[in-house]
Amino acid sequence: MSTYQEDTNYQLKRIREISNQVEIFYNEAVVLGDHAAHAFGGRSEHRSQMTGLETIANSTFKTSDVFDYVKKQTARHREWQQTYPDGGAPNDRFGERLLKQLQEDLAKKRDGIANRLSVGDKTDEDRLERRHIHLLLMREFIRKMVVQYEYASSSSNRRREG
Repeated sequence: MSTYQEDTNYQLKRIREISNQVEIFYNEAVVLGDHAAHAFGGRSEHRSQMTGLETIANSTFKTSDVFDYVKKQTARHREWQQTYPDGGAPNDRFGERLLKQLQEDLAKKRDGIANRLSVGDKTDEDRLERRHIHLLLMREFIRKMVVQYEYASSSSNRRREG
């Protein structure tokens, strides 16, 4: 068993650090959830794409599986290629914007957490722990984004029906 897995104090510090970052990136997850609702038109038949993303993130041990899912969906479905007039990035397509958030922005947050927890990047164990932190951040980001997508979609459907 690795040093990181054995140290309960370390585990608590990691949870605290990740929770803090979730609060910091919450607003971006909300904006991307709104972007998804706009791109998918709030239609329930597209809900499975968002829940599929969440399932992949929660069931995999590899960040690359999540990246590949986003890339595949972006290539296959026009909804993932939709831009969003609100949210500060009107020319960015949903899939590309999400991929950038997961690959680049959360990687920076991972590095900050790793530094604060004194996780290096020289050993295999350190690199594995950094990937695990990144995956935990991705899971939280996607969870928040999908919740907002569901909320925005249901609000949109109520407005259309009412």
